[in-house]
Amino acid sequence: MSRARFKSSDKACKTVFTVTSGTVFHARKLSFKKMVMAIWLSVNSVKDKAALQLSREIGVQFKTAWVMLVKRREAIAWRREDMVLEGEVEIDGKYACGHIRPENKVEDRTDRRLKKFQNMKRLCALALRERGLGGQTFTRVIRDEDGDAASAAVGDHVSRDAAVIGDEHGSDNDLAGLNKLNRVNHSKAYQTEDGTNTNQVESFFSRVQRAYIGIHHRFSLKYFDWYVAELAWRKDSREWGNDRQTFNVLRTALARPTSRFLCGYWQGNKPPDLIRKGDAAV
Repeated sequence: MSRARFKSSDKACKTVFTVTSGTVFHARKLSFKKMVMAIWLSVNSVKDKAALQLSREIGVQFKTAWVMLVKRREAIAWRREDMVLEGEVEIDGKYACGHIRPENKVEDRTDRRLKKFQNMKRLCALALRERGLGGQTFTRVIRDEDGDAASAAVGDHVSRDAAVIGDEHGSDNDLAGLNKLNRVNHSKAYQTEDGTNTNQVESFFSRVQRAYIGIHHRFSLKYFDWYVAELAWRKDSREWGNDRQTFNVLRTALARPTSRFLCGYWQGNKPPDLIRKGDAAV
C-alpha cells in the first residue's frame, strides 16, 4: 500500500500494518533514517544522551526526542527480567535524586544522614554487578536500602552457586542464608587483605553520578528505574563497537511489544510509579 503500509492478504483479516506495528516504535511519525540516527547518536554517548541535544542534532521537537529516548530505555530495562548472575557478584546501593539545599547558617543545618531528616524524594538504586569479562549488571530502584529488597534481588537474579560480595551495610546481613557472602568494611578499608572489594559496582555508580551531574542534571522519580537500567546496559556494553550497540538496541526495541505506558504519552497516557520495595511496586 502507499506510505510503506501493508495489508494482510487473509480475507478475514485485511489488517493494515507497517514494519513497526506492535513494536516500541508503533504509531511513529519519524522517518526510519531519523530513528536509526537517533539510536546511533544515543549509544555513541558514554554517559547517556540528553533529549534536548538529540532534538537539535536530528532536527525534531524536544518532545519527540524525549519520548523516543524513554521508549528505548523501557525496552532496554526488560532485559533484567530473565537475568541470572553467576560467579562473583558485588552488591551495593546508591541514593540519588531529591537534593536538599543546606541552610545558610551552620547552626540551622541538620544531619541529613539521619532518617528523620531525609528527603522522601531520594531513592536508592540497588545494583548487582557480575565480575569478569562480559559481566552483567542488574539494577532495581527501591525506596530504602533494606534487607528485604536485597534478599529479593539476590534470590531472583543471582545463582545459588555464586558468591556475593557486599559492604558493612546492615541490609546485607540476610544474604548469608542465600549465598556465600564476603564483606568489606568501607569505614576501615576499601579492600581487605585478601583482596575483597566492591570496586566494580562502585564503578557503575560512578557512571550513574556522572550522567546525573554532567548530562541530565536531574532524574525524574517516575523514570529513574529506566534511567539506571539503561546506564547498566551502557556499563555492560562499554567494550562493544558502535555498530553492535546500535543493532543491539534496535533489535531489543523491535522485539518488545508496544509500550502501554508511553504510546500516546503526550495525549495523556502516563506510566505508573516504578519505585519498588522488596518485590512489590509501591
